[in-house]
Amino acid sequence: IPWMFAWTQTRLQLPVWLGVGAALKAEIEAGNLEMLQQMYQDWPFFRSTIELLDMVLAKTNKGISSYYESLLVPDELQGIAGKIWADLADTEAGILKVSRQSAHLGADESADSRLSISQRVPLVDPINVLQANCLLRMRHDEHASDIGELRDAFAITVQGVAAGMGWTG
Repeated sequence: IPWMFAWTQTRLQLPVWLGVGAALKAEIEAGNLEMLQQMYQDWPFFRSTIELLDMVLAKTNKGISSYYESLLVPDELQGIAGKIWADLADTEAGILKVSRQSAHLGADESADSRLSISQRVPLVDPINVLQANCLLRMRHDEHASDIGELRDAFAITVQGVAAGMGWTG
């Protein structure tokens, strides 16, 4: 749970979708898109899996994740991001192709989720910015006179992001 919780906080949700894009891309390139679309149509388990991924992708925010990355990821690890962003793009494209949608949560039955996410999740952005900056300050000086206040502020941002995202991972 802490592993997934951390990825939810940074709005990347990596463990949920990592590898899905590569798998879908391989199957689509092998000529199996129609089969995947038929599976989505006829197989409830596959459909619910794709719909869960779609909902998670709707909450994923590359801009916010990139902000954490720019502040907190050491220079020698910055190159990994390109691979992650490419797989995210493949995942998004694959999910949309399989579900025959043009946008995340595009199906009529997703209207309530789409509205909820579009209204609630952007309000979390400033909390994420505060959280990333708290982490940066705590990382730079663990013995600062205001470290207790920074930890309290960080704890509040954790609660705010979890509430705003509507799940903890």
